[in-house]
Amino acid sequence: MQTDSYNSKRKGGLWQLALASFVLAALTGFLYRLGMIGWLPDWGLSVGNIRHAHSHLMFFGWAVPLPFLIMRNSILQWRESSQRGARWMKSAVGGTLLFGLASFPFFLIYGYRPVAFVSTSLPLSVILSGFVMICWYVFTWGYWQARPALRNKTSQSWFDGALTMLLISSLGAWGVAVVQAVDPANHLLMKGLTHFFLATFTEGWVVLVLLSLFVLKLPVEPDNWPVSQNFSLGCIAIGAPLTFPYGISETLLSPSLLLTARLGGAVAAIGLLQAFYAIGSSGRWNNSIWIWPLALVGLKALMQLTASVIPSSFLFSDHGLRIFYLHVLLLGAFTLAIMAWWHESANIPDWFFNGIVLSIVIVLGSLLLPTSLWPAMWTGPWIFYLVAAAALLPALALGAYWFMMIQSQNNIQQ
Repeated sequence: MQTDSYNSKRKGGLWQLALASFVLAALTGFLYRLGMIGWLPDWGLSVGNIRHAHSHLMFFGWAVPLPFLIMRNSILQWRESSQRGARWMKSAVGGTLLFGLASFPFFLIYGYRPVAFVSTSLPLSVILSGFVMICWYVFTWGYWQARPALRNKTSQSWFDGALTMLLISSLGAWGVAVVQAVDPANHLLMKGLTHFFLATFTEGWVVLVLLSLFVLKLPVEPDNWPVSQNFSLGCIAIGAPLTFPYGISETLLSPSLLLTARLGGAVAAIGLLQAFYAIGSSGRWNNSIWIWPLALVGLKALMQLTASVIPSSFLFSDHGLRIFYLHVLLLGAFTLAIMAWWHESANIPDWFFNGIVLSIVIVLGSLLLPTSLWPAMWTGPWIFYLVAAAALLPALALGAYWFMMIQSQNNIQQ
């Protein structure tokens, strides 16, 4: 097996480009918050397009390329791995980052609207997003060729499941494009397909990637699983796509769609809670940086289960709570798990990682202020100014970490 120092050198430019994508997306999120308080610079931008640019770059430039690289590096630990498959995988990661970053300015300025191009108008943001998803298919092809070299069969199951969820999520995105071309007035169907993509991506791909990282870094013995790891994997894979109605306004949901969301959320949460218990009972997270993403995974699972079983109200009809929930998963658990993976092989002081943790905790705390959980007597305009200020912190924290990473690599080369 190759050494960690060898693997850290392999992270190089693509890892740093993904980190740059996060910083840019986080700054765009800060710009969005400025727009929410009326401080948007007079650049002709709309708040809605800024939000699209923020979310798409976080997905395309952060939530996909780094797991791809981790999967590839896990295979390349073994010298007899398929070099042909590895080349396909690396090209796909580069393409995902390239097209994801290329789509950013078009989402920022035009959103989904067509752009005048030569003698016609083209929805360039949508077209470039399509190229991103084609890169996902190319990566999966390369992974399938190199897959036999991955000797850790436990992580192989989680990788397989995560990639399956990613490919299924892409069907929702393609479906939106088809409906836009065939029946553009059918807004409910487009909304449903959009949220099918989002639900399968976040609740399927992101969650299974998270668990694969825990399984790799915090090895769990078979005895730690109350039932079986395949039970958790199956529950998440089945439940994730069914949660798509969560993102649709409750007033538009039929009783059957509401029941589908509740059942899917409950099934996925049960699978995730079993995985959380198995990882926690292994004890290998104790006194390590992995405690932070693991704690947020537990919080996410409890929120999801609560939303699925409480009879009185549909918890995620509160838009603020929905935003908080998504940030617990994506900004909190996922980002901290990725950075924990990175930090273990980086020669960077721990307090830089702790700064990232603190910045994310502050953001998550600030996102609770505009929700129904915050006492009404303490509300006021100051809340939105505080949320905007907090939104800048992760970009600063990860920007500082990125700078230290560059300095560390320069020292190694010297």
